[in-house]
Amino acid sequence: MRNEENPQPKTFKALRYETSVWKYFVELKENSLTSKGYFDLVNVPDLYVIGAGRFLRNLRVNNDLRQKDIAEIVNVAHSQVSQWEKDIYRMPLKSLVKITERFKLSRDAIYEAIDKRMITTKTNLPVKFERIRDIIKFLFPSSLPRSSHVWNVILLKCPDKTLRKIKCVFNLNIHIESRRTVVSSKELHTFLTTFFRYTKVLKIRPPLTNEVKHWSEHYIDLKRAIICPCLQTDGSIGQQKSRIRFFGKNKRLHDYFVDAIYYEYNLLPTSYFKLTIDDKTEYTTYKNKPEIVDDVMKLAGNSKTAPAHGQSIDEYLKEPQPHLKYLKNASKTEQQIALRIWASTEGYIQIERIKHCLRPCLGISCAHPDLVKQLRQLAWNFEIHFTIQKDAKKTWSGITKLVATSMKSILNFLKLGGFIKGIKISSKSPYHEGIDKSTLLLGILEFKKREKKDRLLRKLSIKKIHSKINEIINNKEYRNESYYIKHLS
Repeated sequence: MRNEENPQPKTFKALRYETSVWKYFVELKENSLTSKGYFDLVNVPDLYVIGAGRFLRNLRVNNDLRQKDIAEIVNVAHSQVSQWEKDIYRMPLKSLVKITERFKLSRDAIYEAIDKRMITTKTNLPVKFERIRDIIKFLFPSSLPRSSHVWNVILLKCPDKTLRKIKCVFNLNIHIESRRTVVSSKELHTFLTTFFRYTKVLKIRPPLTNEVKHWSEHYIDLKRAIICPCLQTDGSIGQQKSRIRFFGKNKRLHDYFVDAIYYEYNLLPTSYFKLTIDDKTEYTTYKNKPEIVDDVMKLAGNSKTAPAHGQSIDEYLKEPQPHLKYLKNASKTEQQIALRIWASTEGYIQIERIKHCLRPCLGISCAHPDLVKQLRQLAWNFEIHFTIQKDAKKTWSGITKLVATSMKSILNFLKLGGFIKGIKISSKSPYHEGIDKSTLLLGILEFKKREKKDRLLRKLSIKKIHSKINEIINNKEYRNESYYIKHLS
């Protein structure tokens, strides 16, 4: 149990709230409380008290002093003391404390009188910490400069019971309807800043990946290699160009995106890998970062690769169109990374029966008629030979994806580094949900190696083939990338 005779806490720190990027705390500053657990209100700048007349008069009379004597102690006019005793004017708390301490009376006597409401402040500031221990995290002063003469206090949305207590303790007449309410009060603002420290702790700390840091140190242009490809695949730019977002359930790709922006712009996200309202996917957001938007639009034309809902194709084609021209003069490494980003976000790997032969099939979804051609050309630079697949019923352009089925193309993709490790296959897959794309590729190649020696394997149904591949993966019977590049080339 807490010692009621000496309730002063040694330390106090409470979590106010947290986002996907930051944790926000409130801490009690050192030496804020007296030995009896009262806030040492004399430290609050320009704090005045109301109703101190009787307290002051009794103190003066008990010490057989005149009003003139009191006036000399605090260096004010005789008439000023008379007006204080009659409660005509508010009295500075510092003056009252100075008078009491002259007569060896503890300032706790004043705080006790304030606690009992015999003396009050404008907003009835609490003097005992224990009264606000459970509610202080819902209040914090705004960080506007004092020169603006704005003394706002933010009140976070809280349970009704807590709100009633806050209103009562701080004498506030407010109504909260949104996530937070702004209260304008200089006295309350200075009280909070006097006794409490407001801190925040970063929940994510780049680098989140070793690869992006390594590329940055070797002067790879991360705008071309990662940021633009991410936004052109699973990203978006807000209509007012004030927000960019990257979507997807694969945290690893969010880490690449966050690291790339951190090393290119020294910026942290507004939200990180946060679930949408319908809990269907995650997103990372940067708000009010026009420098990123300007660079993407200048380099890549646009991040919008298809007409918006309800927008006609003609209307869409009148807008700036996305392109991959920014990769034309990029380094080979930047081109490789960009192609891997496209494959990891929009790509898949599976095994198919084509003309009685089992072939690994690497695909990248893309419906934009210019992008798909430029993406195919980019892959051809590394001898990955994609063909364009079409289906007029499935997409706005009639183009659906790029597909490569030759072993040479698959192995050349593997030489680039293949899929980014840590990218899980989605629930849309009937056979391989939750398996790492790069691991599935190795599992398929191991099956192909075995199928060359055992012709009976190629006669299995597709369902059983996928089951065999899953067994290889679950039992970790696959080899590393260099092994298959050597033995299947």
